[in-house]
Amino acid sequence: MVLIAILLEPARLEVGPIIINSGFRNSRVNAQVGGVRNSQHLQGCAADIRPKDPRQFHRLVDFLKSHELTDQLLTASSWLHISWTPFAKPRHYVKIGYYK
Repeated sequence: MVLIAILLEPARLEVGPIIINSGFRNSRVNAQVGGVRNSQHLQGCAADIRPKDPRQFHRLVDFLKSHELTDQLLTASSWLHISWTPFAKPRHYVKIGYYK
């Protein structure tokens, strides 16, 4: 999974262990979890993650927010959605508190 090498491994080196709650999802699973039809999870370009140490959450967000290859960063209170795209220039779309 390229996402791991591009964003998650550098983030792990910065903040410590990261737990991946969701990575690639097929269309059936994506529909079951309420994912959008064009979810980057369907291409393996997105992950829902959290740091193993909850105290590192804001550090993880700050790291990914500033990473040049971050396409989308959406946060909840204790986890976040991160994506990249091999198809276009990263949008750097960041929405803190997106998931309630």
